[in-house]
This record gives sequence, C-alpha cells and structure tokens, in this order.
Amino acid sequence: MFNCFVKTHICNTMKNFFLCTHVPIKAFNCNGTLIHSQGYNKEFEELFNKNDVYKITIDEMQKKEANSMVTTTYLNDISFTAFNICPKYANRGIFIMGPYASNKTNKTNKMDILYKPSTCIPHLISLLRNISADSIYIKKKHHINNAQYNLYVKKSIDYIHNKYSESITLIDISNYLNINRCYFCSIFKKETGKSFSQFLNEVRIEKSKDLLVKGDLSILDVSLSVGFNNQNYYNTVFKKLINMTPLEYRNSFGQLDI
Repeated sequence: MFNCFVKTHICNTMKNFFLCTHVPIKAFNCNGTLIHSQGYNKEFEELFNKNDVYKITIDEMQKKEANSMVTTTYLNDISFTAFNICPKYANRGIFIMGPYASNKTNKTNKMDILYKPSTCIPHLISLLRNISADSIYIKKKHHINNAQYNLYVKKSIDYIHNKYSESITLIDISNYLNINRCYFCSIFKKETGKSFSQFLNEVRIEKSKDLLVKGDLSILDVSLSVGFNNQNYYNTVFKKLINMTPLEYRNSFGQLDI
C-alpha cells in the first residue's frame, strides 16, 4: 500500500508529465487498484476497459523480466505502453501510458489520439523518470537517506561518483577512508543494501547511458570511459540492470553503433 505522500508524488508526476506531453497515463498498484488517471476522457476509458488493457498488460509483463517495458497494440495502430512505477522494485505497481497512435498514416484513429512513433517511447519514459526524480518528495527522501548514512559510507559514495571512470578497488577506498577493508564492506552493505562492487557498477551503468545516447563513442569506448576494462563484462552488467544490451539501448533512441 502507498502512503498519502507517495500517492501525491505519483499524481503530481503524472500531472506534470501530461502537461509536457499530452499523452494520457494511468497508474496501478501491485494488486490492480487504480492510483491515478491523467488525461483520460470517456472515449479513452471505454477503449481501455473494452480491450482489457490492464489484464493483457499484466499477463505480458509476467512473461518478461521484472523491469521490462511492454507495449500492446489494438485496432491496428492504437498502443499502450506499461512499465514499472519504480525502476528498481516491480512490486510498487505500474504506469500504463496511452492510448497513442503508433502509425501516423492509419485512418482508424478517430478519437484525436496523439501520434507517437515507437522510437519516442523510451524518451517519454525517461522524461517521466526525470520529472519524478526532480520532485520535492524524492529530493527530501534522498536527503533523509543520505543524512542517515555513516560518515564513512557518505565519503565512499562521493568517492565513487568522483572516481567511477577510474580503476577503483576495495583497497583504494579503504585506504582513502583509512579504515579496515572488512569493516568498510560490512557497513556499506548494511546501510546501502548493496555491495561496494554492485553500487559501483550501477553508478557506471547510469553514467554510460548518457554517453550511449548523446555521444558518438563506440560501445567499447563507452565501457572504457566509465571504468569497465572489459566490454563483454560491461555488456553483461548493462543487460542485467537495464534488461537490454548497450547497443539495443542506443538503437532505441535512434542511434547506431560505430
């Protein structure tokens, strides 16, 4: 169940997303209860319910990995795309974005449904994530979480963000903090819920996503730029965290590998 602050955060995120895009969107919690609906009129509601969009979406998502994006299409070109409310925890519920027209030339669209090609969808999801991350709720939450960290953990996280592109080892960071390596591993895992290497990899992958989309570096050069010395390992970690390869991620934004 969501508390009132989380519900308000989700509703505000959806409202701002709709103001930016005019793409309708719904949010459901993990038991199928509607949290909020934004941009829906009577025709859109009928389309959503008549085609069992929620049920079909859930069935499709259960066939795939936890963080997968699922798109379902009806009447030849009217689509809905579902993805998790929280990219890290599938049990927080899902957003269902749509309806939107995925075929600009199709004549069946008589409900003033916006045209959004498939290449736009990852950008729209990224926009919603950015709107969410920029909310007062998330900023306060991060501030509270950071304030609760042990001083050594705070310093280590800052160190990782500053040095992620370099070769960082447990010995390096324990020497930097001037504490025992085993003690550091223990407190870092206890307070962040992740091992040092897991946290470092997540930071590196997030940094690499911008390079994949905005730059013209090869996949190898991207992996080296964020601190991976092995492209195969980078590909494996990226696939595990993002549920697609670096090349698939780049191509989803209309980019090509060089």
